[in-house]
Amino acid sequence: MTRETQHIRRSQFVLTYGPGALIESKNGPRLIPSLEHGLGCRFNLRTFERYEITDSRLRIVIKNLTGKDARIFSLPTNASEGRSNTEGIYHTYVFPTWKICYGRKGRHPDDTPVLHNRERCPICGPNDDSSAVRFVAACINGHLDEVDWDYAVHRGRECRPRYYLWRAEGSSLSDLVVMCPDCKRQTTMKEIYKINFRCSGRRPEKEHPRHSSSGPSLTEPRRYYNCDRHMKVLQRQSTSLRLPVTVTLLTIPEYDSAVSNILQKTDVAASIKTIKTLTQPGSGTEDDTVIMAIRKALASIGVPEDSIDEIERYIKTNGVSKFFEFFEQLHSEDRSFLDFMYEEIESLLLGPRTTYNFSMGPPVRIRSERREIVPDMVVYPVDILRTVTAQTGFYRLPYLPENVAAITPVSSGTYLEGETWYPGFEGQGEGVFITFAADPPDLSNYRAFNEWKEPMPEAEFVQTMWGDVVKNPLFVWLHTLSHALILTLSLHAGYSSASLRERIYINRNASTGGILIYTTSPGEDGSMGGLTGSVKVFQEILRGALERLELCSNDPLCLDVRKTPERVNGSACHSCLLISETSCEHRNMWLDRHVILGD
Repeated sequence: MTRETQHIRRSQFVLTYGPGALIESKNGPRLIPSLEHGLGCRFNLRTFERYEITDSRLRIVIKNLTGKDARIFSLPTNASEGRSNTEGIYHTYVFPTWKICYGRKGRHPDDTPVLHNRERCPICGPNDDSSAVRFVAACINGHLDEVDWDYAVHRGRECRPRYYLWRAEGSSLSDLVVMCPDCKRQTTMKEIYKINFRCSGRRPEKEHPRHSSSGPSLTEPRRYYNCDRHMKVLQRQSTSLRLPVTVTLLTIPEYDSAVSNILQKTDVAASIKTIKTLTQPGSGTEDDTVIMAIRKALASIGVPEDSIDEIERYIKTNGVSKFFEFFEQLHSEDRSFLDFMYEEIESLLLGPRTTYNFSMGPPVRIRSERREIVPDMVVYPVDILRTVTAQTGFYRLPYLPENVAAITPVSSGTYLEGETWYPGFEGQGEGVFITFAADPPDLSNYRAFNEWKEPMPEAEFVQTMWGDVVKNPLFVWLHTLSHALILTLSLHAGYSSASLRERIYINRNASTGGILIYTTSPGEDGSMGGLTGSVKVFQEILRGALERLELCSNDPLCLDVRKTPERVNGSACHSCLLISETSCEHRNMWLDRHVILGD
């Protein structure tokens, strides 16, 4: 059986692909199956625990989102497994299986291409001249299937040809004709796009593999027809076919220490919780008694001696009460995603500090040349930062129904021995933190301020974690400036805008906020000090960002757009503000030039 290897990074698997995604390989499209099928023999608790990412804060966020206990792991790699780069770690399936054979000269009638789903072309035999059809069918409940070509052409009439004729008479969908060679019925792709197909309820990423003797694995289709939605046709490369749902947290100094890393390990945390339960507050329990209990419990589960020594040193330095208080801080589940965002902004505003995974240098004050719209800012170089990102699920949005709020994402996790595991990755990199030198601008007199304060009936699924924070005019102000800065950085310093990511903060009472622009993914630009080096010329970068905000090549059309309750953006377009959706946590929503320009 022939095999092929497609190389992707762990960060790509989490941010872009993951279970249920279609990836284009050199031999055609492949479906990434769920973890149990993709990892094969590596799908076991030992592998997951070996590659576990210990971050209690992120686990709490995911549990609050999904209602299930969560654990996070990073995918094995060829390097970590000691394997050759030509060997595959994660298996994929052929999808879609329908293909178009263009035929060898003289083999097809009138040289007309043939649409079929057989291993070999039913007319000319070889498979060398075939390529996968670029259309699939999906529903908003996350189901994915082949296009039902029999129904598309015959609309239920009894006729099952071995293949269909595929004629491209022009470049538009109406010029793509699919014809049955037996009954001569035909239709166009434009008409097929209008069909509401009955949803098959199929999730090919969950199906078992069916191996081929002459090619890569296929699936054994399982169609339950138990979905009340309908399927629509769309192209397999469409971004709306799969929208990942990811969660990213920054490792802040307050939780960045040797003892915190140890206490976040699952088995260690379980043992400490048991000991804490047995240690009654105010009972006068001696530190040495607790230390002995901890040493005995952790040694019994194989925790390294140096880790146990680290816990002992912390208790002897700070006392038992402080130790259990810190432990509760790490594992308290009574915190939402926004609580962690407030923790991050509060930590960043404390200024320069250095820990193992975080280092912030002294600030540089940037004097604004347009103080009437942008006040003076302060920029901090963040030489070292660590992020942890997990993919919790994904949406399929081939169309938007009336009751959008009823849509829930399909889970990217997999259940194993009582817990749900989600794919994630740790990022190490650098960034810049931008905040106000004094007070933020007073937006209350702007027309745009009142437009953003109006009630908005957007779908709930669009922002499940951030809530109404994203609709605050100060948040929109910061988010809009952030996009302008990222695009200016890409031109000024040579960065690709797709290699940069952003995080927008406002504090609990919305009295101030900040922008973190960073890069942490391996292989991206700017991970060797180039981003922090831009602090020296940030005056010029801010000037370029303001010019981008004031003048768009699509003006006056872009500037004429105002925020309304039905719109997620005001004045913002691809020419002035929109960036790669992997760079923006909010998928290019909540942007408006008017909020900064003051009209």
